[in-house]
Amino acid sequence: MGAPLRGLRAAARSASRRDRGPGGRGVPAVHRAGPRMTWRIAAGLVLALLSAGALNWSYFVQHGAASGLPPLTLRKPFRSLATLFGNRRWLVGFFTGIGGWTLYVAALALAPLSLVQASSAGGLGVLVALTGVRSRRERVAVGTAIAGLALLGVSLAGSNETAGHISLGGAALWMVASVGVAALAAGPATNIIARGAGLGIAAGVLYAAGDVGTKAAVAGGFHVAFVPALLACHGLAFVALQLGFQRGTALTTAGLATLWTNALPIAAGMTVFGEPLPAGLLGAARVAAFAAVVAGAALLTRPEAETPDVLEASVPRARDVKTAGGVVAAVAALTCVGGALAAPSALHQMPPVPGFSLIDQGTDGGTVWSGRIPNPFVASDTRLTDLYLPPHYSPTEHYPVLYLLHGFWGAPSSFVVSLKLADVADSLIQSGAARPFIVVMPPGGLPEGSRKERAKSEWVGVWEDFVVRTVVPWTDLHLPAERTPAGRTIAGVSAGGYGAVDIAIRHLGVFAKAESWEGYFTPFRDGPFAHASAATLAAHNPMLLVHEHAAAIRARSLHFFLSTGGSHGAVKRRWTLEFERELKALHISARLWVQPLGEKGFGRHQLPAALTWAEPAMH
Repeated sequence: MGAPLRGLRAAARSASRRDRGPGGRGVPAVHRAGPRMTWRIAAGLVLALLSAGALNWSYFVQHGAASGLPPLTLRKPFRSLATLFGNRRWLVGFFTGIGGWTLYVAALALAPLSLVQASSAGGLGVLVALTGVRSRRERVAVGTAIAGLALLGVSLAGSNETAGHISLGGAALWMVASVGVAALAAGPATNIIARGAGLGIAAGVLYAAGDVGTKAAVAGGFHVAFVPALLACHGLAFVALQLGFQRGTALTTAGLATLWTNALPIAAGMTVFGEPLPAGLLGAARVAAFAAVVAGAALLTRPEAETPDVLEASVPRARDVKTAGGVVAAVAALTCVGGALAAPSALHQMPPVPGFSLIDQGTDGGTVWSGRIPNPFVASDTRLTDLYLPPHYSPTEHYPVLYLLHGFWGAPSSFVVSLKLADVADSLIQSGAARPFIVVMPPGGLPEGSRKERAKSEWVGVWEDFVVRTVVPWTDLHLPAERTPAGRTIAGVSAGGYGAVDIAIRHLGVFAKAESWEGYFTPFRDGPFAHASAATLAAHNPMLLVHEHAAAIRARSLHFFLSTGGSHGAVKRRWTLEFERELKALHISARLWVQPLGEKGFGRHQLPAALTWAEPAMH
């Protein structure tokens, strides 16, 4: 039952990243506010606990039914399946498991993954209560395993699951290696480890491999080649679990399957899918979690003490001991390799500012961090600011800074998730097309309300003050930024483009460059301007401001980059072209980037040109 679950979990994460976007354009965005206890979260936790109870009770019932059936065998799979599905008690357990899986999916829809994952760790406790613990070793094993699974949940807290850099070849290699480990665990290793332990390990490793295949199949498009492999892994895992129920205890078989099904996909996420190891205490929690899972699993695999006659008859041969040792080592390696590969970079990637967390990494080592810049103008706003730092970032060097303003109803994460800012910036810097630079992406506009209400926000008033009087000084104080106008560019998309141009003109001497990406240049009579006076509208009208301040703009060497795309709309496109002509007529420096009408992918195609114009390489 564990395999489809992790695949749906990945889908739930992906869906949660699309709850908001700038300007109503459907650009994916990540909501990263810390979880507060609400009725939805409380209901999700209740469902997670019910799910854990149902799933582990189903394991208990299936084990009891399978242990009383004629021996199951892979040589006659259809007869074995008919035997299982013909047993009413086993069917009760099977359908209870499906119910538990359904409850888990519902819990994921209501509560954060970290809380659901940690709650689900208690499922092993349910299994212990049902089966009983016969030895101190089992008590230690179960306690250690539950602690490990709970720590895994804790280590996922605040994780945004931003799209990583997926290696399809790595995913395929992971699945092949998993099948090999499962074969060893279900075969030679069963001679010397606890009955059912090898099959439990095999089931968990195969379920996890199926989850990796599910993620790879839908990552960056649909890769049909993974579908047969992931289905095969799920099917083999189901068979291994049922065989384990017949040959071993419910606690050992289901416990080991649960451990590896939960732990291995997280390790694969760091190894195959480029998900970073969290910094600070969360990273330490994840490393400790893997250690606890491995320790608990190792204790569960040990066979129970038996009578001297049985022990003498079952003394393992040296070859079997080596084989089992190899199995344990291979499984442990699969679990820890993700942390081992991610740890060096995490150790060297300390937060640039206390309280900021790593949320994404570029293809060449650039990083994206997320944290809060206190807003004195809207003290209740707890939204987070994203920071991009270039490859080989050093706090002893000084970097130019690009300030990016999102559209409405958007969020800073739209640049990170949809436009893949870290990848594009890394590529430009590494190729020499752009110099290393920092990007600061603050939140703005109404922090709460419906999408319709938030869509009417503008980067004016308190949000203009936040950018100029808080974000820029904060950046100069906390980051190694070039503290002159020549080192600052302000840009934005849609309403953010309007805000960037308006702010740059109204605060001459703060920025040397301003960029409008599919923006507009005349304020709309809605939101903050719904009841504005003619004087206020004129004071925020770039079309008028460039005429009023033309001499000062030229003296301050303020340059403009304007872009219009295929989805810009005829009116706003015309405004962009007219604004560029006005700038040229006033002898103000301007660069125009135009995408033909009807073409798609404006942001993806325009971003490299916008970044290299803002931060050209120094030759």
